[in-house]
Amino acid sequence: MNAPVVTRPARSPRRNHLTYFLLTPLWAIPFTLFFGLLNGSTWETYKLSFAISLVFAFSIRYALIAAEKWVVPNVLRAFDTPHPHWIVEGVAYTLTSILGSYVAAWLVQLFVWPHFLNSSSAWVATGLYSLLFATLFSGIIYARVFYRQAIERAQQVERIRAELAQAELRALRAQINPHFLFNTLNAIASLISENPDAAEDVVTRLADVFRYALTSSSREHAKLADELAFLRSYLAIERVRLGDRLRVEERIEPGVESALLPSLLLQPLVENAVRYAVAPREAGGTIRLEARRVADTLEIVVGDDGPGFLPGASPSGHGVGLESVRERLRLAGPGHELTVHSTPGRGAQLLVTLPWRT
Repeated sequence: MNAPVVTRPARSPRRNHLTYFLLTPLWAIPFTLFFGLLNGSTWETYKLSFAISLVFAFSIRYALIAAEKWVVPNVLRAFDTPHPHWIVEGVAYTLTSILGSYVAAWLVQLFVWPHFLNSSSAWVATGLYSLLFATLFSGIIYARVFYRQAIERAQQVERIRAELAQAELRALRAQINPHFLFNTLNAIASLISENPDAAEDVVTRLADVFRYALTSSSREHAKLADELAFLRSYLAIERVRLGDRLRVEERIEPGVESALLPSLLLQPLVENAVRYAVAPREAGGTIRLEARRVADTLEIVVGDDGPGFLPGASPSGHGVGLESVRERLRLAGPGHELTVHSTPGRGAQLLVTLPWRT
């Protein structure tokens, strides 16, 4: 299921302009303090510095707004440049802010301080002043833009991860081995004439297995009792094929059947045990299913007495099942873990640790 998209009501242009108007004087305060301190720290110098800074703040701020609304879009449309867009935007914003600063200097000359542009050094200082303002404004604008982009990317990554988890779950639910179905159908065919009652029981269990696999697609979690019933049906069908070679031991602590776990989580682990610890051996093997509550966690063990494997290495076929379960647990969040204990010749023990939930 895709994450819901929250749509925020768009701000009206009038509200945006009011926000810009009310916040712009704040940008003038740092420059007022700097230039007032530089020129004697008197009330008159602070007042004059604030007036000049205010004119520059409004002029450059609205120049940058004009650049964002009209200049930059037109430049990007006019020039099919190989450079990244942020370089083109940076140049456009810088030039626009310099132009806005000279407009501000002209306004200061006319209305605030008639001697503001009375020398060539004043013109140079105006350009430097504008670069200082432009750097401040542009830096804050880009910081906000990159922050929003980072948040959007993070949300997109989370949505993709959730969708991948759903896709992996659907794939896992669909991956009940085709060989299992074919072997079961062959066993049913051979039992029909020899033992019709046994054939009917296998058909019923096979229906239970696939019914559970289909119905579990509508929910993320299932009760441990339901998962165990599903595994018992699965193992009962395998026992028809393997006979007494397949032995099952259960140690289920009373009271844990109501605990919740990701649906169909244990099936790949049990299937691996049947395929690699029991089926290839003439003497067969034993599969152990254990479940217990330890403090605020649920521990489930799928063990066998098969050939085992070296730590860090999985025999052919084990890796996909174990990694799919491990990845599902990783995506489920902290507290979900799969631990593998195995020694060659002494079987394997797969410990699934989950937060206790009912």
